[in-house]
Amino acid sequence: MFGKPACFTLLLAAACAAREPVFDRLWDDPEVQLRIRTGIETNRMGFATLRFTGAEGKPAAGVDVDFNQTRHQFLFGCNIFLLGGFPSPEQNRRYEELFRNTFNFATAPFYWSDLEPEPGKLRFGVDSPFLRRRPPPDLVLEFCRRHNIVVKGHNLIWHSWYPGWLPPDQDEVTRLTRRRFEQIAERYGNSIPIWDVVNEPLERRAGVMLPRDYTYWSMREAGRLFPPGAVLMVNEVTSHWNGARMEESPFYLLLQNLFLRGARVDAIGLQYHLFSERLYKDVLAGKALTPREMLQALDLYARFQKPLHITEITVPALPAGPEGEEDQARLTRNLYRLWFSHAGVEAITWWNLADGTAAPGEDKWGGGLVRQDFSPKPSYKALYDLMNGEWRTRVSRNSGSGSVLRLHGFYGDYEITAKWKGKTVRKAVRLSRAGTNDFTIRFE
Repeated sequence: MFGKPACFTLLLAAACAAREPVFDRLWDDPEVQLRIRTGIETNRMGFATLRFTGAEGKPAAGVDVDFNQTRHQFLFGCNIFLLGGFPSPEQNRRYEELFRNTFNFATAPFYWSDLEPEPGKLRFGVDSPFLRRRPPPDLVLEFCRRHNIVVKGHNLIWHSWYPGWLPPDQDEVTRLTRRRFEQIAERYGNSIPIWDVVNEPLERRAGVMLPRDYTYWSMREAGRLFPPGAVLMVNEVTSHWNGARMEESPFYLLLQNLFLRGARVDAIGLQYHLFSERLYKDVLAGKALTPREMLQALDLYARFQKPLHITEITVPALPAGPEGEEDQARLTRNLYRLWFSHAGVEAITWWNLADGTAAPGEDKWGGGLVRQDFSPKPSYKALYDLMNGEWRTRVSRNSGSGSVLRLHGFYGDYEITAKWKGKTVRKAVRLSRAGTNDFTIRFE
C-alpha cells in the first residue's frame, strides 16, 4: 500500500551491490571470454570421420548414426581419501556412487607416515588396519579398476606426514627413502600411471631430515625406477607459482634448475587451495589471481612444454549457507572453464568431495562439492553440468546421400550406433587429440 522509505531502498541497493563480486565483472572481460571459448573449441574438440561400407566394401549411404561420448580424455578428478572411510555402509555407498558418477581420475594417498607407520609394516593390502583418510592403495586400485578411473599416487616424498621413526642420519634417511621408492615402484609402477613424486618442496620446513638436494635426487631416482610411460610430477602450492614474479617465481626457477640438470619431470603440478579468508576475499574482489593473471601464469609454465595438472583445489563456501555456496559455485565454474580451455592443462583435481572430510584445520572452509549429508551444493551441479552436459558430445545424424560423415566432438571415448537397411552395428572408438580419428563402420 505504501512505498518503501528511501533509506530502505538505498540499503537494499547497497546490499545487492555487495553481493555482486568484482570477479564477475573480471570474468565478463570480452578478451578473457573469447580466449576461453576459442580455447575450449580448439584444444578440447576435434573432428571424427565416419566411413560406412556395406557388403564387399561398397559405400553405404543413408545411415542413421548416434555418436555418444561415454568418457572424457581430459582428466577430471578428486582425491579418494574417504573410500571406505565413513562409519556406515550407506555413507560409503553414497560416496562411491558420487565419485564414480562424477570423476574419471582419483588421487590415492601414499603419505609415508601412514603407509608405513612402523618400520617395515606397510599398509598396501586391502586388509590393512583402518586409518581415516588413508585407504590402502590396493583398495583404491580395486575400486578404480571396476569403474575405469585413472589413479594418481600422492606422494613419494614430502616433508610433512614424514615418519617419526626415521633416524637423524642423512645417509640412512637416503637409504630408507630409496627403499620406499623401490617398494612402491615394484608394486605399483605398472598399475598407477601418474605420480606426485615431490610434494611442496618450496614449503620445506627446517629440521626435517631429507636426502641431499632432495628434489633433484627424488626426480632422478623416480625416473630410474618407474617405467618410461609413467608421468612423474613436482607438485607445488599456489603462492610459489602464481606468476606474480614471472620467470623469477620460485617454482619456475626450481623447475628450470631441474630441467637444466637433466632431471625427469614429465608434468607440472599446480595447487589452488584458498586456505585463507583474506586470499579468498582478494580473489572475489579482483585483487589476487584474476583471470588474466591465471592465464598469464599458465602460459608461463606451459613454456616448459610439459603437461600442466591443476592438482588440488579448495574453493571455500564462505560465509556458510546459501550465499557462500553460490559464490563458491560461480568461482568454481569460471575457474574450470578457464583451466579446461588452456592447451597446456591435462587434468583438474578437486580436493575434498564432501564437507567435513578435509584434513584437520582445513575442514573449516566448506570446500566440498557436496554437504556432509552428501546433498549436492550449487558447485557440484555447476561442475556436473559442465562435465556431463556442456562438455559431453551426443549427436544423432543421417549420412544422407553420402557414405562419409564428419562429426565434431569433445575428445574421449564414444559409442557409435549405426543403422542401415535393418542392420545395426555398434562400435567403440576414441576421438583423440593425437589420433587420426578416421573410423570405418562395416555392415556385413
